[in-house]
Amino acid sequence: MLAEIHNKISQAGSNLSDRLEDKLTGDFFGTIRYLPFELGLKHVFVTVEFSQDQIKKNWLKFIEEQKGYIVQWEFWHRGEEGEIDLLISNDKAVIGIEVKYLSGISSEDQDDGIQDYTESLNQLARYSRMMEKLSNGREAYLLFLAPYEMMNTVKKNIDNRSIISPSVKLGFMCWQDILESLKSLNLDGLEIGQQLILNDLQALLTKKGFIRFNGFSSKIFNQPITRTAYSFNHEDSISEGTWAWPGKIIEEDVFYVYNND
Repeated sequence: MLAEIHNKISQAGSNLSDRLEDKLTGDFFGTIRYLPFELGLKHVFVTVEFSQDQIKKNWLKFIEEQKGYIVQWEFWHRGEEGEIDLLISNDKAVIGIEVKYLSGISSEDQDDGIQDYTESLNQLARYSRMMEKLSNGREAYLLFLAPYEMMNTVKKNIDNRSIISPSVKLGFMCWQDILESLKSLNLDGLEIGQQLILNDLQALLTKKGFIRFNGFSSKIFNQPITRTAYSFNHEDSISEGTWAWPGKIIEEDVFYVYNND
């Protein structure tokens, strides 16, 4: 719905696809905002990875303190540095989230040697400058959300460079971790509407293919192993009664004609 309201989907629906990144952004975050922070967004934000332990501790303390509907939401904020998918803010912090589904970083430096965040064309570098301007004395966070493989690749690329504004904390999230976090919630005691929202969010991410492989079921390894042969029986199996052996011995250097009768 939000993607359509914000003109991310054409009126004719010609660009509507289950691969559409903006639709996933609107569907997921546009739904979770109907929950109080401690029931919804907190369980998304708890999955954020930061490069420094102290930043992670401060982040966890910040999200633990947030209750109710105390944050403002702005989808697809456009500034001089581009359009970021989501801004979440209150009087303590401003959080920018760049959401990826199937497409990667939209812009990158041609010269990998660029280390100055004021010059870099990398999408996250540009958005860090945006967050720096929007902070107005508040803590500024820039979060990159993507499927795990993409998130990990971008994280490794950024970790070795100094292209993020030093006043902005860069964090990484993956859809798989978010789905696991939501699935771990105990929905007992919640209002029926809240249960429906959380169940729908899990179903959406599952539909998108963000299920994490957690190993084989322990039942597989509890089967007894014996030295006896395994037999396979099927009504179409070949048996001795159905074998048709040739009636004459095949000799070398002799020509034969195959008859299908």
